[in-house]
Amino acid sequence: MGLNFKILLVEDMASFRGAVSQLLSVYNDVEEAEDLASARRLLQSRSYDVAILDKGLPDGDGISLISEIKELNPNCVVIILTSDSDFSSVKHCIARGADDYVVKSENVVPDLLVRIPIAVSRAASNRKLESVEQLVKTAFRYEIIGKSPPTMELRETVLSLKGSGAHVLITGESGTGKELIARRLNAIEDDKRRPFVAINCGAIPENLLESELFGHKKGAFTGAVNDRPGKFELAHNGDLFLDEIGELPPVAQVKLLRVIQEGECTRVGDERIIKANCRIIAATNRDLELMVKAGKFREDLYHRLNVVHIATTPLRLRIGDIPDLAKTFVLQIGGANFKITDRATNSLTDCDWPGNIRELRNAIERAIISARKRSSTTVDYDDVAPQRVIQDSPYRIRKLEAQLPATIKQLAPNSYQEFLDSAEREYLRSALEATGGDVEELAQRIGLGRSTLFKRLALLGIGPAETKAKARKSRRSSGRFILGEGEKLQ
Repeated sequence: MGLNFKILLVEDMASFRGAVSQLLSVYNDVEEAEDLASARRLLQSRSYDVAILDKGLPDGDGISLISEIKELNPNCVVIILTSDSDFSSVKHCIARGADDYVVKSENVVPDLLVRIPIAVSRAASNRKLESVEQLVKTAFRYEIIGKSPPTMELRETVLSLKGSGAHVLITGESGTGKELIARRLNAIEDDKRRPFVAINCGAIPENLLESELFGHKKGAFTGAVNDRPGKFELAHNGDLFLDEIGELPPVAQVKLLRVIQEGECTRVGDERIIKANCRIIAATNRDLELMVKAGKFREDLYHRLNVVHIATTPLRLRIGDIPDLAKTFVLQIGGANFKITDRATNSLTDCDWPGNIRELRNAIERAIISARKRSSTTVDYDDVAPQRVIQDSPYRIRKLEAQLPATIKQLAPNSYQEFLDSAEREYLRSALEATGGDVEELAQRIGLGRSTLFKRLALLGIGPAETKAKARKSRRSSGRFILGEGEKLQ
């Protein structure tokens, strides 16, 4: 078995086939077939780890291919795509040898990112194929999981940067998956040998940072017993991920700017010029614009890095991703034998997750430990509870109570209006959390016109003034507007 996961996709609809293949082929080898005849030709010449079969094909029923696949390759995992959610039809597919099925819907592509690794891992576990279990964990390790509008848009944004070479700045709260996005940007390129080098700018002592970035010559300083290449040199013709770029000290900022401008650097203690042509993918949870205004971050460096800006969305604004993320983490941490109940995943969606995806993963790890203590392989409600709940927002209630008049002197037109504005602001903040940041859905549910709601959001300081312009741009591409990290709630 090779290093890449081998997938056969049998689907007659070209657009859908292309969308699935485009998503899955980042970390896997995907081959396509439009009908049974072409699928049979491919099956005769090579073997696959997974076969994804459309139930209805132009020249026959995809289910008829299951037995042929199993005969040629008994360990191949078969997943049926069907437009029919009827349970009797599903049972028929499973009885014929299918390992799983996925109902076609608008979310079928992100659903496959979750269902494929789970189905393959369980089948591999049942068949004692440890190498396959490990391979599937590796193959799907850096997938962007979820079907919420912000996550769907993120995948499209990442894919649109293929071949661009433009520097990328990723901002957002801690734990929102900034390094995962950086690795995804590297992986979508055609050259699978493209270097990816990462360094945490906040974890390296300032006196060693220059050596780490640019390398050093033997004898350049005490402890430099050998020549050593720097991160820029190692990332030549590839990607250099500078995590926590906001922690970079001023002196290092100057040298970093020069390397980006010139595409070359010199090792510490050496005069030899070394080529350092690489794409910079920088990430931070700090507000670099404020740091620039405060004189703590160079403005010219900021503009060099901020060619393409990706703002990650907090998990509390995309709670629809939590069930898929939870199932994925259960598989990655617990293995194929573990599963999580619907009641448990539902309880997870009621949490605020200030630590975002990282906190959710930690919670799942604790839940698996809890389940093991019960000698169980099922993560249930009691294993994941208690967590912080979104609906319990005492700080907002206290804020509103503080603005209620306590004496007659506090009664005034401006104080009354301030209270009304504050109440509306907190209501809309909570409502946006409930809709996962979907402004259009919120407008429909509370009976406001779309433009009226955008005006209120701008007036109350929820998102920037240019929200309407961004909405028009989003409407042209997707028909919806989602308030994300770039329009963070104050």
